[in-house]
Amino acid sequence: KSPLGATGSYNLESNSDGERKYPKSVFFILGNEFCERFCFYGMRTILTIYFTKQLLYSENTSTMLYHLFVMLAYFTPVLGAIISDSWLGKFRTILYVSIIYVIGNIVLSVGAFPFSLDLMRTVSLLGLVVIGIGTGGIKPCVSAFGGDQFHRDQVQQRERFFSIFYFMINCGSVFSTLLTPVLRSESCMGQETCFPLAFGVPAALMVVALILFLLGKPLYIIEQPKGNVLTSVVGCMFHAIKKKFSSSEKKKDHWLDYAEDKYDKKLIADIKIVLHILVLYIPLPIFWALFDQTGSRWTLQATKMDGEFFGTTIKPDQLQAANPILILIFIPLFDYVVYPVLGKCRLLTKPLQRITIGGLLAAVSFVVAGFLELGVESTLPVLPQPGFSELTIMNLNPCTVNITEPEHYLLKANETHSFRDLKFNDTKSWTFMAVEGEPGCDFQKTVEITNKKSIQTAFLLNDENQFDIQIGADEKSKSKEALAKVRIFFSIKDIPINATFKFVGPKTYFVSPDNETGSSDIGRTDYASFEPGNYKFYLPFNESSHLEDLLGEAKFQSGGSYIVGIVKSDEHSNLLITTLVLPNSVPILLQIPQYVILTAAEIMFSITGLEFSYSQAPLSMKSVLQAAWLLTVAFGNLIVTIVAETELVEKKSSELFMFAILMGIDMLIFAVMAYFYKYVKVHTYSEERSGDKSRTNTTNGKVNDAYVEETDFTK
Repeated sequence: KSPLGATGSYNLESNSDGERKYPKSVFFILGNEFCERFCFYGMRTILTIYFTKQLLYSENTSTMLYHLFVMLAYFTPVLGAIISDSWLGKFRTILYVSIIYVIGNIVLSVGAFPFSLDLMRTVSLLGLVVIGIGTGGIKPCVSAFGGDQFHRDQVQQRERFFSIFYFMINCGSVFSTLLTPVLRSESCMGQETCFPLAFGVPAALMVVALILFLLGKPLYIIEQPKGNVLTSVVGCMFHAIKKKFSSSEKKKDHWLDYAEDKYDKKLIADIKIVLHILVLYIPLPIFWALFDQTGSRWTLQATKMDGEFFGTTIKPDQLQAANPILILIFIPLFDYVVYPVLGKCRLLTKPLQRITIGGLLAAVSFVVAGFLELGVESTLPVLPQPGFSELTIMNLNPCTVNITEPEHYLLKANETHSFRDLKFNDTKSWTFMAVEGEPGCDFQKTVEITNKKSIQTAFLLNDENQFDIQIGADEKSKSKEALAKVRIFFSIKDIPINATFKFVGPKTYFVSPDNETGSSDIGRTDYASFEPGNYKFYLPFNESSHLEDLLGEAKFQSGGSYIVGIVKSDEHSNLLITTLVLPNSVPILLQIPQYVILTAAEIMFSITGLEFSYSQAPLSMKSVLQAAWLLTVAFGNLIVTIVAETELVEKKSSELFMFAILMGIDMLIFAVMAYFYKYVKVHTYSEERSGDKSRTNTTNGKVNDAYVEETDFTK
């Protein structure tokens, strides 16, 4: 037992001048927080693309799953706080739940290995559920445990700790958001991506976080659990409701007064104040419904945009780093510039005014995102209408081909043409004949072509006056990772069996034929995803080496879909590159304005909202407000889940505008509620603490204001 009434083996000493030393234990807590936040944000950053690319979920299903995970991560902190304060204490809660957290990350990493799709989905979703429990379970405990390491007279040192603590949160977020998209873009285990590595590195950081936390144990001051005020509040409310409807007592002024027979009058009075504030919380979930879409809808929008920037490529999920970077810039900017200037103009001087404007700014950010999405949608490939198909013909022979049936078209050598609005599943006779007068060109052939697929591609060949046409199914879609998609059609005499094509550019790729044409000399490959950039490609020489002579060069851009047609025989060689789907043309940096606006909205809405709540509520009720605040985040994600699952609107731009309108209406309602809100006079911190001899900021051992520090900005 320490002189301060807390159990632990570390006793704070004093300098010769009487000033207490900074507790060494907090450095282990800070390191733990950096690693844990690196783990969480690194994993969450790539989650949406993992759902669409690896688990092959649709965009709507991926959005739903993403927000279900975030919702779980914000429901479980309430349980973590109750377990910590009522049963295990902060240290053991962090320790045990961190072990669960590590297990969840390992399960997710294993689920990313190339097993069967059903197994990958099952294991990955199981891992995410465990991670959601783990990250939420420790969220309310770590910062509070850090606060426990300080004596009550170390106010400045404790405040400095929380500043560093918040800085570590954002550092972990920034670094992981920039790094994990790079890791997932690596090739491994025969795949174009490496999600096991991208999930494995954050998992390793979580193991490091756990080790750091354990290493600090000899230095920690560990308090025993003393009860959780949230359980008392819920119990009081349920008891009051029960007594109100079952008691024959005289009607009381307030329904909570029916609990006076069992609960303290001060607790009842405090709950009344909290309920007065919580009425204002009703519109808040809509804000979080918008804010957390940066990891889902905004990331999916970025996959359809051009990430090229001065010779490098910004990956679509990397742009999420804009928010934590802007947060670190905007907090001092608003505190020392924006608010003082507005104050001199007598504008936005009240917290509820700032919250309202913050919500409206969130709506504006979605209007900007909606208009940007309109531009993105205009660049998406146009698919055939239901009941129709499309046939693209590449002329790879040196002759102009006259197509006379069923449609007339003169297809020149090295030219590509798409025939659209062909009836699906319809069979037609197509006649191909050489134009007279061209040397070495003398053929005519009629071929029965059935439009069995909505998208088909054919290439025409003419070797020693033997005309041939090869037809296969194709697709018109963009990469789910903003990469370039490339496939090869080839006719190469004496090509080695099992040879591969070599592409050398930002990365080196080997592409193998599928050998479905029945001839080893003629074939095609499936689509391969390439990093955008300039590539040189070589003909296969044998199974392990390639000819040094260049076959050709091409630039493959993000979002583009390309067919490389190659003909090589004794008579002639030919190369034709066809762009089946145009590359992304809207610059990804055009997302920056909506991130700037949304981050400004977060500063005005989230930070001000918590500051207002705590200024209005008694000290004993801070943890209740924190629980309610986290639940508004969870319910906001539930709203997005419902919208995504029900597919209320078809176009993504319309959905973004819908959320903007919903947020605008929501803030108008909030503004009316704020107008009629009556501020309450609450004792100041020092008044409530008069006579308090406890070492940390607690009231009856139930509340620690450190609880709110980590999640002030829902980080």
